[in-house]
Order: sequence, then C-alpha cells, then structure tokens
Amino acid sequence: MKTHTTPHAARRPAPSNLLPLALLLLSLGAAMWWLGQTLVLRQTLSEGRTVADMVENIGRWASQYGGVHAKTTGTDAKIPGNFLTRAVYSVSDSDSSVLQGALVKSAVGEQAALQRVEAYHWKNPALIQREVADVVAASGSKARFRLTARTVLNTNNAPDAFEREALDAVQAAAAAGEKTPEYWKVQSGTLLYARSMVAQPSCLRCHDKPETAPEFLRTNAQFNGGGGFGYVAGKPAGLISVKVPLADPAQALVRSAPVQAWAALAVAGLAFSWLLFNAWRMRRG
Repeated sequence: MKTHTTPHAARRPAPSNLLPLALLLLSLGAAMWWLGQTLVLRQTLSEGRTVADMVENIGRWASQYGGVHAKTTGTDAKIPGNFLTRAVYSVSDSDSSVLQGALVKSAVGEQAALQRVEAYHWKNPALIQREVADVVAASGSKARFRLTARTVLNTNNAPDAFEREALDAVQAAAAAGEKTPEYWKVQSGTLLYARSMVAQPSCLRCHDKPETAPEFLRTNAQFNGGGGFGYVAGKPAGLISVKVPLADPAQALVRSAPVQAWAALAVAGLAFSWLLFNAWRMRRG
C-alpha cells in the first residue's frame, strides 16, 4: 500500500519554530525597558549632582564675603526674612544728632531722619543656602534640596531616615579616602541624593562654640536644637540632601534617542513582522 503525505502537512512548521521569535520579541522589550530605566537613573543622578554643585558654589560664594548683608532703608521697611545680626546707621551727622536727641527741632525732622535710616541685616552662608532652597521650592522646580547634619541648631533641619543613613555612608566613604563622598538610592519613584558638606572658615562664626555664636542664635529658642557646634574648617560638617523625581522611562527614551536609533528599531520591527507573517502563512498553507 502506498502512502501519501500532503504538501500542506509538509510545510506546516512545528509550534516550537515560533519560540525563537517569541524570545526575540521578549528580549527586545526587556532591553528597551532596561535601557529606559538606566537612562532615566543616569540623567536624574546627574541632575542631583548638579543641584549639589550649585548649593556648594552658593556656599563658597557667600563664604568668601563672610556672608551677605541685606540693606533696608527707613524704619518702616519690610524685614528681609531671617537674619542673624542687624546694624542700624543714620546717613548723615545731622540725622544722627536728631535721632540722638541733641538737635531735636521738630517731630517732622525726626520722622524724616527715621525714613533715611539704613539697616544692614547679616545672613550667614547657610542661611543664604536655605533661602535659595525656599526660592527653588516656590518656583515649582521638581528638584528640592536642604542642608542637614548629625546635630543642628534649628530642629527643622534635623536629618530624616535617609539622611541619617547617608551620614553613616559618607562618613565611611571619607574614612576610605574618597575625595567627594556621596550616597544615593531610589525610593518611591524619587532619587534621594546626599553629598558630604565641608565646613568653610566663615562657618565657624556660628558653629564653633556656643559662647562665641551670635547673640541671636544663643537667645532665640528656634536655634537651640541641642547641637550644631564644633565645626572644623576643611572637615565634613554635614550633608547637602537633594530629592529629584524620576522621569517616565518611555518619555526619556523618546526625548533622548536619536533619529538613527528609531530608524534602526523601525527596520527591526519590519523584519520581525515579516518573520511572523511568513510563519503564519506557512501554518495556514
């Protein structure tokens, strides 16, 4: 008896022939996903480091002048936020005499002299950095930063759980000889980044010893947080802590991949579709 095999059965591929195509599809998808995740993390980490660089440079700029004085004119002028000391000056000897009571001729003259009084409110580098952080937050920027340390003058600057973890990590890195100790991790879709902050000589005006700190710090309850002293110029004193939300990986790929890459992916997609079509045709045939 003769047996015959149908052409259709001869051309019908085994289901296992589709396995390599499925693996190819899965591997391409996984590669794109990991590429997007890695790209987003690198970009966000770079942004965190840039923010920390900015904070350091602001501190260095203010430190070379020993801080900054904000000037106001007149006794009715709005106080320029927080400050550590204030010095008030009359603009002329005549005004000085009027205000001291040596040459009081009329209340009008006294009021005029008061409107010309100049006041200089001293802000130290750390206060300047904190006010810049407030401006950044109010601007709607996604990145946030602040300064913290193991012990602080202001309890509002006390370290959180991540920052305590980072303080231990950067201390260990510094002991190991790293030039710029840093620590970071991703938590709830946000990059938490911290870098060691080195004390500048101007920091010692407030952070050397309690008895040598400005009176404002010694008498204001807000700055009696139980610490914040004992800084040594040139030595680590605390952290610059930065928070940056991670972008969507797909959007990052769309923005970052060049046209040539998308063209290559399109060709790969067409080739894959052609293979699938041929496999389907052979099964149908």
